[in-house]
Amino acid sequence: MMRRSLAAAALGVTAAIALGGAALAFTPTINGSFENGTYADNGAGFDTLPAASTALTGWTVGGSGIDWIGTLWTAADGTKSLDLNAAAPGSISQTFATTIGRTYVVTFALSGNPQGDLGAKTLNVSATGGPTTSYTFNTSTAANTVTNMKWTSQSYSFVATSASTTLTFTSTTAGAYGPALDNVVVTEKAGPNRAMMSACKHGGWKAMTDGHGHHFKNQGDCVSFYATGGRNLGSRTP
Repeated sequence: MMRRSLAAAALGVTAAIALGGAALAFTPTINGSFENGTYADNGAGFDTLPAASTALTGWTVGGSGIDWIGTLWTAADGTKSLDLNAAAPGSISQTFATTIGRTYVVTFALSGNPQGDLGAKTLNVSATGGPTTSYTFNTSTAANTVTNMKWTSQSYSFVATSASTTLTFTSTTAGAYGPALDNVVVTEKAGPNRAMMSACKHGGWKAMTDGHGHHFKNQGDCVSFYATGGRNLGSRTP
């Protein structure tokens, strides 16, 4: 009896560790707030980066280039942000490791250059194998200014189809006053933990917990917890 109890306790600890590892935030983006790189202010509070520029650490510049904003307006996070238009629409992209079949959520701050050509500022977000989604910030209705950009929080998600994914932000706004971008963060959503689901089905549910002190009433309760990545907690509360 003592040997069996110790083994069950060990299984419970293993369950908590396994789920904790699956639920950890995955943040592959480098320089998501655009703070790092070789910034050269032009005297007007920004630096124009042409296509193929390597000045912005971690990102590849495309299209007609971008403006790397310093003191021109207030960033959403840190001291720098981007206007995805230089003289015309530009883009940025970054490639990072992903796990095939896992879901990734991209959050970012969106605003628009308020200095000219007011109206809808639009951009597309896309990822390798994922959808292309359009986002809009209207500077006319938002009435944002360089001292109050009225940044909005946006979200995009995709399911990885390869071991590496390229995430791209592309302006779809004509002219020199484009969508403003900052604070790009990518997280990996916790998925089903099949090893622990199997342990549930082989009697492990009797000693396992959900990491919050909750126990399971049966194997189905336990399987549900691991199948949902920890969203459905154990039904037997402490």
